[in-house]
This record gives sequence, C-alpha cells and structure tokens, in this order.
Amino acid sequence: MRICLISREFPPDTGWGGIATFVHDLALGLKEIGHEVEVIALAADNREKTVEYEGVSVHRVPWTGRLEDKQRLLTVMPYSHNILKQISALWDRFIALHKDKPFDVVEAPEMFAEGLFVATSKVAPLVVRLYTPHFKFIDENFHNITATFDHQFIALLERLTMVSADLVSSPSEDLADYVCRDMGYPRDRVPIVRDPVNTEKFRPDGPKALTDDGRLTVLFAGRLEARKGIYYLIDAIPRIVKEVPNVRFVIVGRDTNTAPGKKSVLAELQQSLKTSGCSGNVIFIPGVPNSEMPAYFRSADIFVLPSLYDNAPFACIEALSSGKPVVGTSAGGMKEYVVHGESGLIVPPADSSALSAALLDLLTNNEKRRQFGETARRHVLANFDRKEIARQSIGLYKLAQANFTVSKEFALYRHSESNLLQAAEDLISAYDKMLYDLLYAHSWRFRLSHWFCMLRDRPRLTFAKIIVRLGRLLAGLTGHRLPAAALRKLEEAIDARQETLI
Repeated sequence: MRICLISREFPPDTGWGGIATFVHDLALGLKEIGHEVEVIALAADNREKTVEYEGVSVHRVPWTGRLEDKQRLLTVMPYSHNILKQISALWDRFIALHKDKPFDVVEAPEMFAEGLFVATSKVAPLVVRLYTPHFKFIDENFHNITATFDHQFIALLERLTMVSADLVSSPSEDLADYVCRDMGYPRDRVPIVRDPVNTEKFRPDGPKALTDDGRLTVLFAGRLEARKGIYYLIDAIPRIVKEVPNVRFVIVGRDTNTAPGKKSVLAELQQSLKTSGCSGNVIFIPGVPNSEMPAYFRSADIFVLPSLYDNAPFACIEALSSGKPVVGTSAGGMKEYVVHGESGLIVPPADSSALSAALLDLLTNNEKRRQFGETARRHVLANFDRKEIARQSIGLYKLAQANFTVSKEFALYRHSESNLLQAAEDLISAYDKMLYDLLYAHSWRFRLSHWFCMLRDRPRLTFAKIIVRLGRLLAGLTGHRLPAAALRKLEEAIDARQETLI
C-alpha cells in the first residue's frame, strides 16, 4: 500500500509527544513490513522541506504565515485561528502529493481535526485514530480548557471529521467507549488497535543512565502537571520512605507553570518534599531526549505513572517493553496495557494511600518485581511490537477502503478538491469581515484603533479615504456636485485596496 500519515507532530523536529511517538513507530513499522509511507507534518522552523527518515518520506510544511490577515478571528477565536492555519497547511501539501501520485489510504489523528479536509472531500479513504479529543479536555477541564465557543468550535470540527471518516480506531476500550457515548457513534464500528513500541530500542539489556548507589529506584516520566498525578506521588513518598528508607525516586519531566496562580509545579513539589524531609530521596531531571530514555528505564526497579487520566501513555508501554513492573491507575486506558497482578499493579486515581501501598508491595518483594518484569516484556513482544501493530493497521486500511467505495458518494464537499481550501478561506474571510463590520459599527475604541493602524500602515490609502469623505461632506453642505466619474474611480481604488486589509 501507499500510505499517507498526516500529523502535526513528527519527531525530532516537533518533539516526542504521544501523537508524534505513535506516528513515528507506526510509520517505521509499516515501512518494515514492506509498505510505502509518507508523513506530512508541520515544520518547527517554518521552512518547507522533505527529508528521508529511515526510509520514510517526511514532508515538513510551513504554516505560520497563513490567515494572518484575519485579525478579528485571531482576536475572538485565537485557538481556532491557530488550528485552522495548521490543518490548512497540512491539506495543501497533501493534495499536491496526492495529485502527483495518489495514496491508497490516509490516517490522521482525531485531535484538532487534522483530517478534516480529507474527510469532507472524500478524496481518499481515511482512518481517524483516537488519541484524546479536544472535547475530552473540555469535559474534564484538562489544562484549564473551558467550554468557550473557541474551544467548542475545534470540538465540532473533530466530530465532523470522525463522522465523515471511513473508519475510526482507538488504542483503548476506555477511550472508544467515551467517544462513542459522546457522539452517539456505534461502538462496534470502532476497532481497537493498541499503541506500538520499538521493542528493539526499549529492551531490558543495555546501558543504564543512573549510577547504582545501592538504593531501589522508582522512576516517573512525564510532564510535571496535575493530570499526570505527580502531586499524589509526592504525597505518597513520605510513607514509602518511612517503610523503605533505601529508596530513591527519579522524576524525569519538564516543569510547567500549571500550579495555582500559573506558578511552577516543580517549585511546589520541591517545597512539599522539603517540608516532609524527603528531599534527599528524590532526584528531579528536567528533560531527557527520547533516545536516552531506554537507559533510564533500565536504571529503574519500578516505573510509576499515577495519572488522573491518560489514554494510553507511551512511557508506560516503554517501561513494560524494558522489562519493568508498572504501577499505574485505572483512569483511562493504562489498565488495558498493564495486566494487574501479572506485569504491574493498577490503583484508583487520586489515591496516594493506594499508590504508596502498591509501591511498597513491589519494593519489599524482589521476586515479585522480577516476575512482573519478565511477564511485562513477554506481553509487549506478543501484543505491542510496532510490526505487529503495523500489520493490524493494514487490516484497518483495507476495511476503510471497502467503506470508502460506498461513502465517497456522500462527500460533504462535492466540487474539485483543489478548490476546497479556497472555499474554506472564503468562509473564514466572510466571518472575519462580519466581525469587522460589527465592531466598526458599535465600538468607537475599535474605530480609533482601526484608523490609527490605517494611518500607520497605509497612509496613502488613509488620506484617499479622508478626501472622499470630505468631498461628500462638502457637497452636502454647499449643494455643489462633485465630478461623479472621478469620485467613483477613487472609491473603486479604495475598495480594491481595502480588500487586502479586511
């Protein structure tokens, strides 16, 4: 098959987040089993380029220059403005590649509706992969995202993309159940294909990142934010240290300013540890390149991720692949990757007592840790290796192709796909113009700001408009008629220039 993976994120340029890691491992897994794969992703430096990445063509597209003139949209819907710029750039590159050499199938994440234009135009079979939709973030108030029109608009685009796709897949039953409940989507039409992992990279044997100082090591990897459950881990540490003084906690992850008052989470955690007297048992490492993470997993005796919600965290799967027992929570899809009582322990979310009990159970039982680690490795090799996930994905693509033969007759946009982006931009321009007219009619502050910007940026156009207005005013006061042809010609020139500003 000739396969296109559309994703805003693809490493290393845009980091190793969950979506980026999935697309990376899926692309290479598909390549390894003999398929032709091309990835379309954003360019971190806003420079267009195409590179070969381990046999996969990666097209980096610039996006920051788009829709910059839609300033009213940017003002009232900044989040949507940013997302629309990105998905427009991804589509623009996709349709050029597809016209040159058609793709057999396309896969895109549901998050931020990156497959929107493919879905609505029905130009190719589309599989939408669930990660965590924006409307889940709204419902749970993750990252302080609330139900404003701006955020709800993105959620609407996500839902539109999913209902127009030829197939929707999910890495966990938990997420599939949630999305289907939210959308009224048939649950039996969402197959489960687990997240993949590079089992050669994340393996038990190999170099270790941390020096063995004689203490047992508990590793946490993830951003320092409330959703990852880091506060509950810090709360559990004093109880664990009291029972097992010979323990160290290694916390790998970048700080975020998501503490109350937009303050540093790291500073809060450090203060809590200082108060409890456990600072000496905790090591904070601000960030580690993905290439170095296998060595950190090998350095650990236990991996812990007490998330309040996670769809299917890659750090958990990578730890299992590295032969480490995992302590996780039942919130989200982690419980479907960690087999409770066999490869790790699952505890309720937001429960520091249950978390400390599970960690103490493993810290005080060397044989259980060893057995859990060996079981974890075997389970990953059998179920989550990226080649196996790639093979399962090919099955989905064939099903999407079969669905496409029927669904393409019901495309929401039925004109030439070459015109779709222009049609979308015309709609955005009309909305932006409506906001302009509304603000100009009802806000003197906006008028003053508008004329100031006009005078600064377009002085000749501004003076031309002043002349026309003064001419009309003078004609009204004196009763004299101005040369109609000359006035009309000047107004037409002004209107033509004005279109570039509004």
